[in-house]
Amino acid sequence: MMNALTINLFYIFAIGINIVLLRYFSLQLDPLNNNAVRFLSGAVVLLIWVLIRYRQSLINLIKAPKLFATALFVGVMMCGNMYFYLKGVAATNAVTASIFGVIAMPFGVLIAALFFQDERQKTRSKTFWIGCILTVLGCLGFIWYGKRLEIGGAFVMGAFFLLLSIVIRNIQNLVVKFTNNKLNVITLSCITSFSTAIISLLMSVQTDKISEIQHISHSFLLSLILFGVYAIGVGMILAFHIIQKQGIITFQILELLLPISTAIIAYLFLGETLSIPQLLFAAMVIFGASVALGIVKQKR
Repeated sequence: MMNALTINLFYIFAIGINIVLLRYFSLQLDPLNNNAVRFLSGAVVLLIWVLIRYRQSLINLIKAPKLFATALFVGVMMCGNMYFYLKGVAATNAVTASIFGVIAMPFGVLIAALFFQDERQKTRSKTFWIGCILTVLGCLGFIWYGKRLEIGGAFVMGAFFLLLSIVIRNIQNLVVKFTNNKLNVITLSCITSFSTAIISLLMSVQTDKISEIQHISHSFLLSLILFGVYAIGVGMILAFHIIQKQGIITFQILELLLPISTAIIAYLFLGETLSIPQLLFAAMVIFGASVALGIVKQKR
């Protein structure tokens, strides 16, 4: 249980850093090229890791066509999820993306409870729902006092892209949950990364956007490659691990803490400020998430 807590805390702050960097790179490069470079760099590192440590798992996966197709399907959904997310963030702002992340939580909980008995068991406690409501309200309050929404001409289209990203991500989480005890997260992440990178690369070539990579500096490309390895590690391996071992609902609750971790990182490294109301709402989010996650652990 302590190990799970450590993993969850690390995930919250590691993804906070990931969101800040993802926002930066989304403004510098087309989403297709962005995804192609990031996922390909992460996939190569994962392939080396799999060949050294999980070679038998890869062999077993190749011998199971249905499971292999499932891993490829996760890659297709990851490609769509990240494409629409990057398009949405670029067209709106980080605040809007955070709000849509909060909105996704109830939808994700209901979908998970519909398909899985263990997830459904977590939702049968009133205390769990009280914790979730406190977390959602606190998260919305924290975001609202952090920065006002700026609605421009591209806002509606950007919001629509974010909505598509949410729908795809929740379906993706269900499929990842179905692979529990059938496929380890390293092998799954490797296949998912490669398929996402290949699809993004082919679409970039098809739309004549691949030439954009020729005009970026070597230092920027190297930074994107290194970021890709980091992003795959925390945004895919760690996320898949939490979904498989702790459940989709626990993962959704952790997602509500991300605006706070992102704001703290921006405060420490980017010089951004945190207001008193934000701190109060942050305390509300942490308390609500603790209540909800406490019920999850108790039910287990």
